[in-house]
Amino acid sequence: MAKLLKEKKIALEFVERRYDAWNDVYELNRNKVRTNRLTQRQAVNIPLMKETVKTLLSKIDDPPSVDWKELGGDNDKEIILQEMWNDDYDHLNFEGVDIQDKKTVLLYGRAFKKLNWIDKEFKINALDIFDVVVDPLVDPLDVETARFVIQQNIFRSLREILADERYTKEGKQYLKSFLATKDGIIQSSVSKEELLKKQERLKAMGVNEDEFPLFAAGDVIINLTEHYTQFWNTKKKEFEKRVIVYADNQVELLNETLKDLIGVDFYPFVSWGEDIETQDFWSDGPADLVRTPNKILNIWFSQLVENRTLKNFQMHWVAMQDGYLPQTFEPSQGRMLPSPPLREGQSIQDVIKPVEVSGLEDTLTAIDFIIKMVERGTSATAIEKGVSERKQITLGEVQTLVGKAMERTLAMAKFYRRAWEELAMKWYRIMEANASGKRTLYKVSSKGNIWKKVVYPKDWVSDLGYKAMVRSSSEQEDENTKSMQRMLFVESRHPQNQALKKIMLKRELEILNLTANEIREIEEEEKKVLELQQQIQPGEEQTIQGIDQNLRELQGLNANI
Repeated sequence: MAKLLKEKKIALEFVERRYDAWNDVYELNRNKVRTNRLTQRQAVNIPLMKETVKTLLSKIDDPPSVDWKELGGDNDKEIILQEMWNDDYDHLNFEGVDIQDKKTVLLYGRAFKKLNWIDKEFKINALDIFDVVVDPLVDPLDVETARFVIQQNIFRSLREILADERYTKEGKQYLKSFLATKDGIIQSSVSKEELLKKQERLKAMGVNEDEFPLFAAGDVIINLTEHYTQFWNTKKKEFEKRVIVYADNQVELLNETLKDLIGVDFYPFVSWGEDIETQDFWSDGPADLVRTPNKILNIWFSQLVENRTLKNFQMHWVAMQDGYLPQTFEPSQGRMLPSPPLREGQSIQDVIKPVEVSGLEDTLTAIDFIIKMVERGTSATAIEKGVSERKQITLGEVQTLVGKAMERTLAMAKFYRRAWEELAMKWYRIMEANASGKRTLYKVSSKGNIWKKVVYPKDWVSDLGYKAMVRSSSEQEDENTKSMQRMLFVESRHPQNQALKKIMLKRELEILNLTANEIREIEEEEKKVLELQQQIQPGEEQTIQGIDQNLRELQGLNANI
């Protein structure tokens, strides 16, 4: 426990510097602001954070396509594994997890997905960024280089833990004894405080503490930590990854190797960032560019709103004169102000004067300047948001601006695609390590018919393994468009090159977003046509070309008639 708590301490110290910024980002994205008595007195928010995140999310909104290739060329196994992946994709809502994952990256700069094997089934979920801490020496490009990865703040009731068969009897008994002691009672209250900190962001959204339906009355709240770390195996003479689950930083409940728990020896996490750095794992995200300008805009807009409200009140003040004792006055709508007696030469304007409220007419111009500055920094331009900055703009200018903005988001798509490739390969290795029993799959044919098939591990497990072919939608469309333009030019120079035609057909089919089976059918049909053409003799080919020419002439004659 001393080793584990020391690792947890240095990991928390490494990430806690980002917590204040993350809280600001979260509240701005949820259109909540903190008021004060000096700069921002009105609870108003310009939704710059939300519209920027939504714009960037729409540009990488489609999950990449994943096609499986068996390294030995076994097409039957490829088809079965592809259908298993498609089934898990729909059943486990990979698309929903993917949207949560991308939004976390846009807001906080880094995201984690956790993979697991529970009840003989693969599981995946996106994690709260506040619940994961890692080794400060980790390579930002590879989470496997970390000495330890920790998932904290897993809150469970005591009765849930006692009913879980995975935890040791000794740990459960010690936990019950520990909670009965003074230290245990104190630690339980600390766990409750940690839970309330976790729910602090929900409180900012207007949810009261007594409205959290997490635990029934009387339940003891236990704070669990899943600690993935490396220990030296003296028998194997190598480091092995182990999982230690402990409660309230005191009681060990589980200590097993990853190999024994889920059958693999890698961290069951997939992490990626949008702006990778060489030193800092917790890199900035696009929301960090918006955070400070959005807070400035809120202050200015708050002052503009308050200034307009004060002007609307039309407040006045009364000039006091010697010997005048003002009478009691309760202000309200339509009530006149009491006036002191006017002296010789005085008018009512000399004793009752309006409170001067200076104008803030330049505020909107300054707000517009800062918004444009943020748009340039994040590449979420006004056109990308569906708004034109000018009344008249040509189609060419629109295409140019959109193209430049798309180029700046391709770097994000590259890291995003690599994360999906890592996810796919870890999915296969977990499935392979726990392969047992049969599985029923349903496949829809090109004609819309549904076919049922029962598969066994021998039908899809490969001795040579698989390669996951991942293609990001935004990156793929941009690269395919440019490459097709070049290849069309090359084909015009070499019209008889069959290898070039075959490659072009493959690229064209990829653009159509067809399934692997549909692409295979079209390629096989094209192969048959090519073989038939090669069997035609030169004289026969000339004859066929002459017939085609005659047909075209007849069609032209009919058109003229």
